[in-house]
Amino acid sequence: MDKRDTSLIVESLQSKVEKLIIQHNKAKEDIRQLKEENTSLQGKLTYAKVQAKELSEKNKVLKLAKSLSGKQGKSTDIKLKINELIREIDKCIAQVNS
Repeated sequence: MDKRDTSLIVESLQSKVEKLIIQHNKAKEDIRQLKEENTSLQGKLTYAKVQAKELSEKNKVLKLAKSLSGKQGKSTDIKLKINELIREIDKCIAQVNS
């Protein structure tokens, strides 16, 4: 094997190593972006779970109000109880958001 063959082999290896370095850097950037996206999606999922729980609680209040609305005589007490429940839910929402 002469110097020319050795030189060609070294140049070929150097080119391949440079390509691998470029691919490695691209893969690292892709991983970084995917981690950011994952973090964002986890935040959105957490928010969606909180929203679902809030809606579930409001639904319970509405069902309670509907079941109690048929009863006569204590509508003021019922409205006060509903308002109290809503204030309690709002406090929970405020705590979750802070």
